[in-house]
Parts: sequence; structure tokens; C-alpha cells
Amino acid sequence: MNESFDELRAGWKEENNLNSVGITHSTGQGKHMGHERVGTLPKTKRWYGIVSNICAALEGEMHDTATLTSTTLNEVKDRYKRISYDPGVQAAFAYLVALSTNELSGQGGLTDVDTKLAENPSPIRITSDLADWVNKHKGSHEYAELASRAAADTIAKWTRENSKQKLLFDDAARANNIWSKTDGSSFCNIARTFFSKLTERYLRYFIERSASSETKSLRARQVLNDNISNHINDISKHAFETSKITQSFAAGWFNKYAKDRRPNDKELSNFLTHAFGKLHEELTREDINP
Repeated sequence: MNESFDELRAGWKEENNLNSVGITHSTGQGKHMGHERVGTLPKTKRWYGIVSNICAALEGEMHDTATLTSTTLNEVKDRYKRISYDPGVQAAFAYLVALSTNELSGQGGLTDVDTKLAENPSPIRITSDLADWVNKHKGSHEYAELASRAAADTIAKWTRENSKQKLLFDDAARANNIWSKTDGSSFCNIARTFFSKLTERYLRYFIERSASSETKSLRARQVLNDNISNHINDISKHAFETSKITQSFAAGWFNKYAKDRRPNDKELSNFLTHAFGKLHEELTREDINP
């Protein structure tokens, strides 16, 4: 979890020294479920082009960078076909749901965790408790690690966006108030951030892993890392655009299953299966319509 903690420390040099960033909530409301409907998603750059540009740095070191590009994208798509069933991934997302439903009663499942928000924990402490919860339930180490980091990214972003500089020493800046304002409209942003960060982290993970197995020199690996850094904005932006499709049902799900009590494990699993299925379809659609 070192990278997530580094990001959090950069955002909070002191526990209450938070950035002030405005937040935009989803405004598209369905008639019954209150969710934003989206059609075919516009893209700035397609995943194949982004990954291909990154891997192009290895031309001369590798004979077939096109295969590396395809392998990377296929690995992400393959994971998204089954990742929703992993208990570590479920625990990471469940912790975000628990934070968002802190004042509601649980049902003994993964969302029934004591987030200790009444103690006004720092974002770093919340992230540490999240990591403990995921480790307690993890199945695959790979899934648990990346999902935990994506959830930590989400906690950092949500806290920054909902903490105003002028209220640093006011009760409104307390952790329980930051998370107690969550409703279906705001939860769809929390969910989108989680899926966006997970997609971003998975893409980088597979580029680095696949390239490392193919490249023999330290220089080539450094060139690849530099190229990933140079394209990080493309990766982040496209991951955020791809994850928009999860907003089409996240608000409705939250309003239906998390309005009066915390969702049970079956409801949580069904949501994740649907969300990752949509992401898998979106990644596949890019292959069919380049």
C-alpha cells in the first residue's frame, strides 16, 4: 500500500491541510431508479492506441510490440470476466459502501464493518483500516492489492473534493460528515472513481509485467517506465471515460439497496458482476470498432 500512502501524504502534509476542489454530481436521473443513462461513450484515444504508443518505446528492444499491446489489453479483459467473484475485491468495494452508509445498520456481511468515522479518523487511518479489511478477506493477492489501492485512491479523491479549506477547523470537515452526505447521485461518482482507478492500475500492471518478461536489459525497462509516466494522463483520462458506463446503474442500485440499510453480500456481488461485465463489454467494443 506504499504508493497509496504516498499519494495521501502528498495530499495531506498535515492531517487537516486538505485541498479545496469542487465536486460535480451526476445530474441525469432515471425516472424510477435515479441513474444516469449513457449511450455509446466518446473516447479521446482508444486503449489500443494508448498502449501501443507506450510499447513503441521498446521498438529495437522487442521484435513484436503489437503482440505486447494486444496481450496487455486481453489480460485486463480476461480479469474483468471473473474479478467480481474475488472476496478481496468485494471487501474493498464493500468498505467504500460502508463508509457511504456509515449511519445505517449492517446485515453481517462484507459491508458490516466498523469504519470508526465517529472518531474522526484521518484519511490515512481510514485507508489503513481499509487495507486491514481487504487483507482479512482476500482471495487472490493480485486482485486484493490492486482493488485495495484503487479504493484508497477513491477515499483520497472523495475526501479532497468534499473538504473545504475554510472549514478545516469546523465540525463540517469531520470524517463522518464528509461521508454521511452520500446519496445515490454522489455514490455513482464514488463507484466510477473506484472502477476508473482499478482499470488504470491494472493497465499499468500488465504493461509492466508483460514487458518485463520480454525485455532483458535494465535500460529497456527504464525506457518503458519513462514512457508510461509520459502517457499517464492518457491512461488516467481514458480509464475515467471508460468507467463512466458504471454510472448508468450505480445510483439506482444505491438508492434501492443502501437507502435504509447496508447491502448484503449477494446484492454487493450482483452489482460488481454487472459493473465489471459492462467494463468488459466496453473494452471488447473497442476491439470490434477500432
